[in-house]
Amino acid sequence: MTARCAALIALFLLSACGEVGRPFLGAPQATANNPLIDIPTAVGIAVVPVRGLPDTLNMAVSRATADRLQALEIPAEAVPANAGLGFTLEGTAETAAPSTAGHTVSIFWVLKSRRGAVTGTHRQNVLIPDDAWQKGDGPTTTLIGGEAATAIAALLGADTPVAASAGAKPAVQLPTVSVKAVEGAPGDGRESLRLAVIQILNEQGVRRDDVMPDITLTCAMNSKPAADGLQQVEIVWQAKTKDGADLGTMRLDNTIPNGALDGPWGPTAFAIADAARADLMRLITSLPAGK
Repeated sequence: MTARCAALIALFLLSACGEVGRPFLGAPQATANNPLIDIPTAVGIAVVPVRGLPDTLNMAVSRATADRLQALEIPAEAVPANAGLGFTLEGTAETAAPSTAGHTVSIFWVLKSRRGAVTGTHRQNVLIPDDAWQKGDGPTTTLIGGEAATAIAALLGADTPVAASAGAKPAVQLPTVSVKAVEGAPGDGRESLRLAVIQILNEQGVRRDDVMPDITLTCAMNSKPAADGLQQVEIVWQAKTKDGADLGTMRLDNTIPNGALDGPWGPTAFAIADAARADLMRLITSLPAGK
């Protein structure tokens, strides 16, 4: 499969977004012993810090999760402890020994009602690069929180982007995928393009699993000189099953100015990932169910 990415050199200038409002901070506590209170749209979800993560990450992940739930029109607030919201979302992280690739983490999310009854659970397997582990950088926490919120929203029966997307089939169990760093990418593209691909796949209902994935998606970027200060760039993704079977490859290529991707990729990473979305989904869905 081959596609051409016209947006590859669209380096956008975006103003920084302001902090997402937290409308439930300081809201009146729920005191009535009424079962109707136990609905998230009425009193919201308190997202507490993730146990087992370093301080650089635990509250940042809960804030990112709450922000994503709000974007999905589910009232939520990141708080140190639940002081009156109807539901509590708790995460507990189990971390394997670090490797050269980073920290492999399994986060077990539990959603509880005001009375403590477990409403739903979700296990999230992620690979956190060492730099993000130490500094708690925004893109990584945003991605982890976004994935968790999408899964929790599905547990609540909310209209998530997966369910609302044209052509999406949420009833079909899609394979889990681990997306590896982009080999040969200049600037911060090694990680920023990987994170962008994970996000666009998550929006399609593809769950990330860096521990025991059904499919591993690798990517390599190559470039060679072209005329008049330009370079020919090719990005190649390859999908393999957990048994090592090759599901195929897809390519994006374009001619760009020399050095155009040597710094932060920013929105360009998402433009490239979005251009690859359809063909990557064809690769992923080519794996027979249950394989």
